[in-house]
Amino acid sequence: MAVKRRKKKKWLTIVAPDYLNRVELGETLVSEPENALGRTVEVSVVDVTNDFSKYYMKITFRITKVEDNIAYTEFEGLECLRDYIARMILRRVTRIDSIQDLTTKDGVKLRVKALVVVYRKITRAIQKDIRNKVSEMVKNFVENSTIDKVVENILNDSWKKKIIKEASKIYPIRYFEFRKVEVLRK
Repeated sequence: MAVKRRKKKKWLTIVAPDYLNRVELGETLVSEPENALGRTVEVSVVDVTNDFSKYYMKITFRITKVEDNIAYTEFEGLECLRDYIARMILRRVTRIDSIQDLTTKDGVKLRVKALVVVYRKITRAIQKDIRNKVSEMVKNFVENSTIDKVVENILNDSWKKKIIKEASKIYPIRYFEFRKVEVLRK
């Protein structure tokens, strides 16, 4: 009977990108460091930023480089939890979705899904005006920023506040959220 030899595995520490202060995301077990390349790691935004007001978001990173038992990552996407969105969508409110494929200043292609919730049922014309305004603002923000600034501004709510302020001039906005942002790869 032949004995199978197993390669000794080792632990790699996974860290976030520079613009998120290289926060430790966790560890992974690999036999060869190259085997970790391409793996994705999904963590809560609270674990990355220590901002407990973002309990409803999770962020995904992809391992792109391994050096000295440290796995370096790049932003892959972020998403709101489904139950958080379900709590926003109540009776007698209107949900307006906006989905756009955009490219950042540094050439990263993103699919940005935004969600607006307004009080009461509103006409299609007002919905269209709000969707157009939100889409225009998101497009300007993303196309004039690098990927690190996009992630930073979404996590610190600076764009969210500006969009609510501007779109509320059309009709009062109850909630606005970046429902999902994902990097498009071919």
